[in-house]
Amino acid sequence: MSLAPARCSNKMWSRVFLLALILQAAVALKKDCPQPCIPIDNCPDLIKLIRTNIRAVQAETCDFLDDDTALVCCPASTREPSVSSSSTTSKPPVSNPLLPKSCGPFSLIQILIEIRIHGGNETRIGTYPWMAALGFKNTLTKKPDFLCGGSVINERYILTAAHCLKRELEVVRLGEWDMSTEIDCETRLKGNKFCASEPAQDFQYEEIIEHPEFGKRGAVSDDIALIRLTRPITFSQWIQPVCLPDRDMDVPAALGDRWATITGWGFTEKRRLSDRLLQVSLPLVDFIPCNKTYQGNLVGKQLCFGGTEGQDSCGGDSGGPLVFNAPPYTQIGIVSFGLLSGCGQKDVPGVYTSVSSYRDWIDENMRP
Repeated sequence: MSLAPARCSNKMWSRVFLLALILQAAVALKKDCPQPCIPIDNCPDLIKLIRTNIRAVQAETCDFLDDDTALVCCPASTREPSVSSSSTTSKPPVSNPLLPKSCGPFSLIQILIEIRIHGGNETRIGTYPWMAALGFKNTLTKKPDFLCGGSVINERYILTAAHCLKRELEVVRLGEWDMSTEIDCETRLKGNKFCASEPAQDFQYEEIIEHPEFGKRGAVSDDIALIRLTRPITFSQWIQPVCLPDRDMDVPAALGDRWATITGWGFTEKRRLSDRLLQVSLPLVDFIPCNKTYQGNLVGKQLCFGGTEGQDSCGGDSGGPLVFNAPPYTQIGIVSFGLLSGCGQKDVPGVYTSVSSYRDWIDENMRP
């Protein structure tokens, strides 16, 4: 019933290639700057040029921090007030006072990855800090089975799929990247090791709020739920909320020619769960042909993405977020279901719960 990203991409414009270009420029140019070098996240004019004129960004690169954040020679008139070099936040386009004033953090690394990569690939540590891993009780191993995902939407609530919660939920894990390690570490392009400053955090739940119409209009209709945690989340570099869309957002118009991104630890093409958080970007598919693929069983308030061979969501990614793959990162969908015949089939998109269609329900069911 659930779907998860496939993990393959041989695109020439890979993350490594893009970073290599900038690193090469930084080493070669070492531009003298009349003012201090600052993180590119604080220089809006250069951020805009990333998409249209990468060479101009290279020319203004002064240096790199250990976490690969580019430092640039930014014109004084365009600088923004200093913020964390790892993320920039944006006001959410909503009025719910329980939602955070800033959400959907992004970094230069995300922008470089997402404008070029459309296949599945491994994420970087801290790239998607709103990701939640849902662990379910296993009486045999006595260890939780992490078989669904979710997203942080404020300090007390996780958004996920209702069908995930038919199992016995044991733990909600936040700030996770690599399930096989206590402290997440990765080797960066320069060869240095970069590690998270703290381990992932486990939370217990206080309340599960399933949509009252779940499964009534169709087998997996109204597939949405909220999980209220027993204690507030302390936001950090590793745990941040995702933005929520306006109610009844026109998703095709908002997307334009962009693709949307799924993240999760679900089954890969090797038929096993991934230890590390993975991502894949997929195109929107029109609802009418998608409904024909599902023999007319879609019931509305659903989105279809994918249909590209070898690129999909699969078992283990259910409940995870589908987000706009450009800042501010806004969650437009929840991984819901697909054909039982398998993941990543050509012309067979996956089905996602449309978050904007349930904004009123989300707002009405949150409390301080």
